[in-house]
Amino acid sequence: MTDGREIIVARRRLGEHCRDLLVAQGLSTGDALTVADSLVSAECRGTVSHGVARLPHYLERLRRGSIQARPAITVAREFGATMLLDGGDGLGQVVNQRAVTEVTRLTRDHGCGWVSIRRNSHCGAMAYYGLQIAREEMVAIVFTHSDSLVLPHGARQKYQGTNPICVAAPGEGDEVFCLDMATSAVPWNRVMNARQRGDSIPAGVAVDAAGRDTTDPHRAVALHAAGGHRGSGLGLAIDMLCSMLGGAPFGIHIPIMYGDLDSPRELGGLVGAIDIRAFAEPAEFRRRVSAWMAEIRALPADDHSPRVLAPGDPEATADMANSQSLAIPPTTLAALNAEASRAGLPPLAACE
Repeated sequence: MTDGREIIVARRRLGEHCRDLLVAQGLSTGDALTVADSLVSAECRGTVSHGVARLPHYLERLRRGSIQARPAITVAREFGATMLLDGGDGLGQVVNQRAVTEVTRLTRDHGCGWVSIRRNSHCGAMAYYGLQIAREEMVAIVFTHSDSLVLPHGARQKYQGTNPICVAAPGEGDEVFCLDMATSAVPWNRVMNARQRGDSIPAGVAVDAAGRDTTDPHRAVALHAAGGHRGSGLGLAIDMLCSMLGGAPFGIHIPIMYGDLDSPRELGGLVGAIDIRAFAEPAEFRRRVSAWMAEIRALPADDHSPRVLAPGDPEATADMANSQSLAIPPTTLAALNAEASRAGLPPLAACE
């Protein structure tokens, strides 16, 4: 235990537990490993809004058939350095992993590549895919959209999703510049986690049904955009890229994640990559990225920050700290073990 509210579990065992639950629900071992690794990676990097607490929701959708355990992922169109990928209503991590494979191939062949995705579901943290592409000595640009959760700037009604973006580029050694951010003030899953934990949410990020700011996650029905009109505009641009290119639904027409669990999500996405070799020597590019990040970190901190961090620093530090074990809420452990009992699997135990 940590502060009486969280339980320490072994990282490897947590991944195995998630994998086994997914295999029990019909996934292949390889696809189950991908989904489990994505969830555990997000948890360990501190992106708990996209961590293992999402797994029971995925399993319920698999049981109901709105997510396919063994989707028929197909190439709907390929032209030059571009591809339209039909996800067949599979788990988002499985579909996006295929998109990473395809965009990496296209980029090696053409110097850059773009894969538009349709008929996808929730795919977890964007950094999971951006980091993989960056490790191939490429620059990654990854988008997805979500159902209507965010108020466009100046509006009283939610319309756009949290619509995240990830940009990743390799530095020297294991260092990676990795911006992974929602265009909402916080990810909606952070509200869901607060409900589960019994916590409040920060002021100024969410509104209730009457449009008033609230810190009660149970009363929250919509989020503010990050940075006012700028975040709102960026979120709408991402919705356009994710919906219009591949023919996916947009805005209020996207099926709700926690709504009708019997209907597929039909999400769109866009995964892009740039081959560094098309512009520079990879070793020199990496050196310059690391030098640039070092200069950012060396800037004098303001009165509210102990030090200046580069994008990706907090997540990389958390991942290293959680390399062997990590803390999860008792409610999350209970939910995972309820799924294990349902599947006839042994429970996940806390570290002694």
